[in-house]
Amino acid sequence: MEKFGSALEKNVAELTVMDVYDIAAVVGQEFERIIDQYGCEALSRLMPKVVRVLEILEVMVSRNSIGPETEELRLELDKLRLERMDRMEKEKKHKKVSISRYY
Repeated sequence: MEKFGSALEKNVAELTVMDVYDIAAVVGQEFERIIDQYGCEALSRLMPKVVRVLEILEVMVSRNSIGPETEELRLELDKLRLERMDRMEKEKKHKKVSISRYY
C-alpha cells in the first residue's frame, strides 16, 4: 500500500487530524488516476461529496483529540456540576423544611 495507506488501516478511535490529511492525499491520488484515465467528468459529481466527508471527518477527529489536561478539566467540571446540583437539592429541602415550620 502507498506510504499514507497506514492511516486507512488504523482503528477509527486512534485517528488524528494528520491521518485525515494522509487519507485525503491517498484519495486525491486515486482521483488523479481516474481523471487521467477517464477525464474529469468521471468524478465531477463524486469529488465534492468526498471532500465534504473528509472535512466532516477532520472536524470529528479534532473534537476527539483532547489532551490529558483537557480531560482533567472536563472531569473537574463534571465534579463541580454534581456538587452544585447536590447543593441546590439541599437548599430546596431546607426551604421546604423552613416553610413547613411556619404552617
